[in-house]
Amino acid sequence: MNPACTTPRRLAALVIAFGIAAPALAQSANADTAQLERRLEQSVRMIEALTTRIEQLEKQLAVTTTKPAAVAAAPAPAASAPRDVTARLDEVEKTVGQLTSSSSRDLRDSGLPLHGFADVGLHASHNPPPGRRDGFAIGSLDFYLTPELGPNVRTLVELNFGVSGNGETEADLERAQIGYVFSDQLTLWLGRFHSPFGYWNMAFHHGAQIQPSVGRPRMLDFEDDGGIMPVHTTGVWGTGSVRMSGGRIVYHLYAGNGTRIANGALDPNPGGDDNGNKVVGFGLGYRFGGALDGLSAGINGLRQTVVAYDAADQALSRTRLVMLGAYAAYDNDGWEAMGEAYRFRNADMSGGSGTHGSSAGYVHVGHTVGERWVPYYRFEKASLDQADNYFLAQANGRSYTRHVLGLRYNADPRAAVKLELNRTRDEGVARALDELRLQYAVSF
Repeated sequence: MNPACTTPRRLAALVIAFGIAAPALAQSANADTAQLERRLEQSVRMIEALTTRIEQLEKQLAVTTTKPAAVAAAPAPAASAPRDVTARLDEVEKTVGQLTSSSSRDLRDSGLPLHGFADVGLHASHNPPPGRRDGFAIGSLDFYLTPELGPNVRTLVELNFGVSGNGETEADLERAQIGYVFSDQLTLWLGRFHSPFGYWNMAFHHGAQIQPSVGRPRMLDFEDDGGIMPVHTTGVWGTGSVRMSGGRIVYHLYAGNGTRIANGALDPNPGGDDNGNKVVGFGLGYRFGGALDGLSAGINGLRQTVVAYDAADQALSRTRLVMLGAYAAYDNDGWEAMGEAYRFRNADMSGGSGTHGSSAGYVHVGHTVGERWVPYYRFEKASLDQADNYFLAQANGRSYTRHVLGLRYNADPRAAVKLELNRTRDEGVARALDELRLQYAVSF
């Protein structure tokens, strides 16, 4: 590429940069504004002088190229001039950097990192419940934004667009959290985040492509999909890790708005708490290293008071929810195995039914074959006490068992095709539900 042609482009870019920076500096209330403007004017004049010199060099080069090749190759001054101009341009760029630093603000936009997920698929079922629709369907379009605000400031915003059962497009702000990194041992988040319990809820978020299967375990479905556990929290969350000789300890402590139940579904109260009873929870895990690299295990728990409301927004029941859980996962050597178990000890605070015990859990195993194919199997089981108002008020708060058999094909590192068969036996339904699901999911 011709150096004489490349340099004007750099000059043009610098002129535009100064043109943008000058109005911004003019509006600043900083005491150094006048000095910065004078330095910018000096830089612009220097650029204009360099531009004139470049034009002269281009004319000389044009004349030189019309001469015979043997003569054109000889002159050294014409070849050295662009290098001198480049050095002076580098000095101008250095000046721009100094101006940016001295103005106490970044005149250059660092950009907004944007990632996303999308999926489409096919669904067919045997013995479906009333209102269930089969056929081709759009899954979700999920935008994942991570603005760069500084070395210690962290921001995560996740906006999800989906299609409801009646065909309407719905938008949900799934996560909106702002954090500050004090050290590896402590990052503090404020906002709406995924409740830090278990393995699946922390490892696999709303993007279908990163999930090992078509869907989540039913007990861990998102609240608006009929999930029975509070997988979102709006509040404050402290997390960090401590390196040990054989691995790393990871911890989570959080508190936030308590969950409510409305229209048969959990509502994590992202806009404010309905009763002032906060959820508090913890998580403690260990990630192994060395010969056990890929293995992790942990425990977690939460406590809160949940109020169930009727269609007229009148309180029906109050339940003190106490949940304890444990998990183990292994992801290495082509294996992906994970399991979680939860125990509920819920107390009726609005009646005399006492305390009720329930349990739920799953085991999922997959293995990569030939680098792209991943057959997998998952077993799920929930034994939920129907005398417990917390589960009784939820549409999916019934005991069930589910077998899932699937095959995943990684067509590309960012694209996956999954075919899945599952059979669900629901305590409230006379016959088993058989489903076939096909999903094509991508990330970008």
